[in-house]
Amino acid sequence: MKRVRIFLSLPFFILCTLQAQGIVNGGFDLGRNNGWSELSTGHFILISTADSFASASITPPVTPHSGLYMARIGGFNYEVNSIEQTVALPNTKPLYLKFYYQDRNDVGSACDPLWGGQIRVYIAGQKLLDTYICYYSQKESWTAGYFDLSAAAGQVVQIKFQADAAHSSWSFLYLDDFSLTNTTGVNNETSILPNNFELLQNYPNPFNPSTLISYQLAAKAYTTLKVYDELGKEVAVLVNEEKEAGYYSVTFNASKLSSGIYFAKLQSGDKVQLKKMMLIQ
Repeated sequence: MKRVRIFLSLPFFILCTLQAQGIVNGGFDLGRNNGWSELSTGHFILISTADSFASASITPPVTPHSGLYMARIGGFNYEVNSIEQTVALPNTKPLYLKFYYQDRNDVGSACDPLWGGQIRVYIAGQKLLDTYICYYSQKESWTAGYFDLSAAAGQVVQIKFQADAAHSSWSFLYLDDFSLTNTTGVNNETSILPNNFELLQNYPNPFNPSTLISYQLAAKAYTTLKVYDELGKEVAVLVNEEKEAGYYSVTFNASKLSSGIYFAKLQSGDKVQLKKMMLIQ
């Protein structure tokens, strides 16, 4: 029995101050084969018009958020499908990826064991974001979502929405109008938060002399992020305060330390994780 997983990939150009810019075919209005790569093991079309996606099973009918085209993944008899691009992010903070989505399925709950939309964002193969687009009732109208990509500003990233189809019937996630922005905008729009506690592997690793350590918190708690050497001696305190749920990153500068193995330790409430890091001076 498979879950639906969703990743995403896009390329971007330059972000103008206070405005979203630069996603190649972010609204899908150039149709297929323009900016987006599509993968479907069942050879299904993933970017198309409402007429192409129409089905008597899907009520009310789905129409694009804007323009004539949108994307749809999931629900194709257990087949895997994805849309992706590679993105050169502008070096601007804060930096958010904004998009619109809605889900439709025939199983009553978008979060039951057969369905759950998941997004992961990778930087040079290192996972930055890992969370679910997953609600206990269907979103049958277009809903705005945001992901904070500030930790990856100025870097080339792979963002990829991928679905391992939920079951032999239909479960779909519809996507439209991707953009970059430095504000989350309207308060009633949805900022998607992590669904779990995780310390991600630092990047780069090995490193010299600095590395980026990213982590995510599912709940508000007093949080510490400390670095230890191989003997267990504390060599740095990077975070030591109460943190809201969200995605975070911090740069660890080890220019005054000698080459060797170090350990990053994240503790938030009663949850603890460790990551091994290698410094090469």
